[in-house]
Amino acid sequence: MSADTARRLAEEYTERWNSLTERWSRRPGSTLGTLGPSGTSSHLAAGLLVERHGLHIRLFDTFDDVLAALVDRKVEYALVPSAYQGLTRFHWHRDLRLVAFFPQATPEYGIAAPPETGTETEMEMATETVSEAGRGPVRVAAMWEVRRIYAEVVPAALSGREVRWVDADSTQHAAEILAAGGADLAVTNAPGVLAHGLSWVARRPGAEIVWTVFGHAEPSPL
Repeated sequence: MSADTARRLAEEYTERWNSLTERWSRRPGSTLGTLGPSGTSSHLAAGLLVERHGLHIRLFDTFDDVLAALVDRKVEYALVPSAYQGLTRFHWHRDLRLVAFFPQATPEYGIAAPPETGTETEMEMATETVSEAGRGPVRVAAMWEVRRIYAEVVPAALSGREVRWVDADSTQHAAEILAAGGADLAVTNAPGVLAHGLSWVARRPGAEIVWTVFGHAEPSPL
């Protein structure tokens, strides 16, 4: 990348954020929609914007719901992670516009099991509990976007087990499914483990990803 290209990209990033934050300062309490429930990585990232710019957050069960709310003007902006597989639907929607973007790390992610006792020793206990439950398929609740984390961090005691995925709409939903007995394990984040009293089987640091902010496209001049 040439120095000129890098300079133009930096200017574009700055110009977008300056324009957006100026709009937010003129309209305090603007509404930002993103994926819930409380504790999702999206909710935590949105919380930073709320703290700095005085926004209101609305949380939705799915990003489809976020998209629909933005299109129907029930929210003014939408916060969507670049890792979301359906992000192109926001990019290509004729009524929407990418107004800004920024990097922000997620919390810890990993594989969680039902409650044991909650210490590092219990990480081994949770692994043993699941591995001793049988040699058949293991049910893992996870969003599609974070399923690869399972193979990345799965302990050797479970690595040979067939995985049957249980679809979840968010990291918190995955934790909720596990806590309710709908799965044997879940790929979730640290707030999900804490909120549902789960035990870590394996974990990894969060990832720095790009967060996108969408708003409505400006009307074409007559």
